Amino acid sequence: MDTLPEKPAWLNRVSILGVGLLGGSVGMSLRRSGVHVVGYSRRESSCRAAIQAGAVDEGFTDIARAAQGSDVVVVASPVDKIVALAIEADAVLAETALITDVGSTKAEIVAEITERSPSAAAKFVAAHPIAGSEKTGVENATATLLDGKLVVLTPDETTSTELLERSKTFWLQTGGRIVPMSPTEHDQRLAAVSHVPHLVSSVLASLLDEECMPLVGSGWKDMTRVASGDPAMWTAICEQNREAILGQLERFADTLGSLREMLVTGDTTALRRWLEDAKTRKDATQ
Repeated sequence: MDTLPEKPAWLNRVSILGVGLLGGSVGMSLRRSGVHVVGYSRRESSCRAAIQAGAVDEGFTDIARAAQGSDVVVVASPVDKIVALAIEADAVLAETALITDVGSTKAEIVAEITERSPSAAAKFVAAHPIAGSEKTGVENATATLLDGKLVVLTPDETTSTELLERSKTFWLQTGGRIVPMSPTEHDQRLAAVSHVPHLVSSVLASLLDEECMPLVGSGWKDMTRVASGDPAMWTAICEQNREAILGQLERFADTLGSLREMLVTGDTTALRRWLEDAKTRKDATQ
């Protein structure tokens, strides 16, 4: 990214809870603007690795010490841990602080934090940077990972205008581009463009037998790249976005059935038309 916005006067200290690929990249992106970044990890060795990678200025294994005095807390943990970490951090934050996250699911997180902690919910704006890869760990983090990438913000009806604007300003400082939508809309769309494609990639990887492995080429590797993602993380995503994923899987099954019918009947005209339509949709995203 050629230029970042001017750092707002209120943004001086940010805490990253979970300094892996995304959390580490958020920290690196903010340090470009002179923001002091503090990391939290459960293990001391992970804190040292985050400091050594340049993702944070200092690291702690205690959430209260990591979050104390921060203007923004970014929860960059697996989706099933986000609410608990946000609530624990909230206990030491000023009322003006912002809590945000990087989770790939939104509706259950927003609903649960509202139910469990009105105080934390009053500071929370759920976010999802559309960035990352199948790789994990702070050693794969980069300062430019979010540059030019969409960051989806999913406020609910209780989110104040002031808090939402503060969240927009914060994520712009990472290099991201902002798009708002409801938590439910986010989850429906991500099921289509991320969650089901990941599962389909895993299906393709699981179908390969030993005899075929020596014949693997770039096409198969491209199609199955995301199957290398963390299984625990993706299990949690599937649990939280089950209904939207099931809906998209039904669409996938219907389309697969139609494709099978074209092949059974030898309808090459319909097959060619279907392939051309798929190519057009793919090319439109480049």
